[in-house]
Amino acid sequence: MISSDFSTLARVLIDLSDRPALYWASVCGLHPSNVSNWLRGRETLSEENQARLLKTLSLFPDTLKLDPARIHVWIVTLHKPETLKDAVEAFLEPPLEMAIVAPDPDGPSLLSQAPQVALLKAGQIRIVLLRKLFPAKMTETPLSQKAGTPWIRPSLIPGARWKASDISPEEDAPPIPVPGPFLFDLVMGNISLEQFDFFFESATPWEWKDVEALARSSGLTAKEVADLIKGIKPRKTR
Repeated sequence: MISSDFSTLARVLIDLSDRPALYWASVCGLHPSNVSNWLRGRETLSEENQARLLKTLSLFPDTLKLDPARIHVWIVTLHKPETLKDAVEAFLEPPLEMAIVAPDPDGPSLLSQAPQVALLKAGQIRIVLLRKLFPAKMTETPLSQKAGTPWIRPSLIPGARWKASDISPEEDAPPIPVPGPFLFDLVMGNISLEQFDFFFESATPWEWKDVEALARSSGLTAKEVADLIKGIKPRKTR
């Protein structure tokens, strides 16, 4: 369990922002070395400066609660899930519900490399989870991975489950198709609470239309999908 030490809480939120302490120090008008040393426990900051930094990170210093009036965007490093787990334990209360978001399959083809996004909701706290991608090879880019594919499950997050409650936290849920402009607004956190809730509430269990859309995006036919369900491997084409 994460401690209630202000510097520890600030460090977790800074890590999830994927921006260096230098950036947040500049935003707050504080000396970067003072903030960096405070985050490492090497020196202290005045209570006023601590409160200023925490408020900038959308954390109320008097209650240690996240601001429920805004959309929070967290960058998730999947090979280092401890930061996400610490943040969930420190700032969120169950029940936690999650949904996967993907570009609308009927939208522009240029969105095929859109960022991978998940929505997380705990009470009045709304969070957009983005996957931090790392190239597997020097010749690849972080966007070379297929967009919209399930990349995170509730089983990774303490106390979380899918919004579509019929699906096990250990399994992949169908993505919510979101029009391109709204998808990138989600990524930037530039979306209203009402819009977030609209997309979040549209998460449903698997339906054949979802299977059809996923099959089409994967280059499979309806018969091949049916064969896969029956346990028959599709034939390889030359």
